[in-house]
Amino acid sequence: MLQADGWLSRPLADAAKDLYITYGISERDVPDHQGVVRTGDIRHGRITTQQPGRTGTAESRKTRALLRRDDLVVVLVRRAGDAALVTEEHEGWVATRSVGIIRSPHPSVTRWLRIWLRTPRARAWIDRHVSAHVEPTLSLDALRKMPVLFPPRDQSERIDELVTLIEARTNLNLSIAADAMELADAYHGVWTRHRRSWPVTEFGKVARARTGRAAPPSVGDDGVHTTWVAPADILNASLPYIGATGQQGPAEPGVVCDPGTILIATRAAGGRAVVTSLPAAAGRSVLAVHPVDPVDRWWLLHELRSRGSELAEAAQGRHAREITQRAFGRLPVSWPELDVRGQFHRVAEPLHQVVQQVLDENKSLEVLLDTLLREISSGAIGRPLVGHGGGGDAWQR
Repeated sequence: MLQADGWLSRPLADAAKDLYITYGISERDVPDHQGVVRTGDIRHGRITTQQPGRTGTAESRKTRALLRRDDLVVVLVRRAGDAALVTEEHEGWVATRSVGIIRSPHPSVTRWLRIWLRTPRARAWIDRHVSAHVEPTLSLDALRKMPVLFPPRDQSERIDELVTLIEARTNLNLSIAADAMELADAYHGVWTRHRRSWPVTEFGKVARARTGRAAPPSVGDDGVHTTWVAPADILNASLPYIGATGQQGPAEPGVVCDPGTILIATRAAGGRAVVTSLPAAAGRSVLAVHPVDPVDRWWLLHELRSRGSELAEAAQGRHAREITQRAFGRLPVSWPELDVRGQFHRVAEPLHQVVQQVLDENKSLEVLLDTLLREISSGAIGRPLVGHGGGGDAWQR
């Protein structure tokens, strides 16, 4: 357990001498070639953005929003408190108005603040102090006043090292999984070069589909508590797998999909297909699909992954938000012979097993990280030293 001895409690603004806290600028003021960090780019403790051709060329004397290496960028709107460190990759970029910027001459300070903002205590404090605007917003004034517990420097460095190792392993696993799916997609693409020689049928002949429904407020005595999957869960998934989501609730047993069910969601930009890794219920505007022959699961999944635009074209509404069971069933598909599908299964199955294994390991790493963050919150509650004395000066060496 983390020890309370030597921990200091102080407002974030007093974390270190010369601490600089500001926020970004309007995107209208940014040149076309300038790299920009928006709130949507700050996720899972990292800045992840694809902006080909953008560079970090802003001049510091012209904008307060210029980012430097080891700055901490903090989301101030909607997902208030999500944070990431600026690395060499995004140095010289600028942040938009809904992003806070914390800078210290001591990198250890911003590295610790990134960890602290993820703790249950910090999350609860932020939830209590976001303003009731149209969207939940954390003001800079509130951010400056947020209480932070600082451990002795040696403890903070060990904690930071552990968190960094957990995150590095998690990201490596995600990279392995993405590469495995890329290989499976490519192998499917090799086979589909022979598509013209295959008989044409409809998806309704090779798969069974069921339209999702809204989660009920309650169910009968035989109801179960399960994960409900919304279109956004599918459309925002980086890998074609869905586990636990943010929505849990009651469901009739008959609407719960077994693990291995393919779920489809659409939008104007295209459709996406994923596989459930846990029992889950398909929410409204989600289509649950099962192959007639279980051995065809991977072929069907990768066929659907390759036809996102066609799924969107078949969807209803101006924004293509829902594909119905009937519309899906009528879509034509070139369906190869069983030996082709069997060969694909024998190659794709081990690749999907790799994905499942690394995702399972990431679940264990997530539990480990959550435990550590809870210990930072609760293990330091015992006898924190309130104020600016004690060992806090070690942070600024």
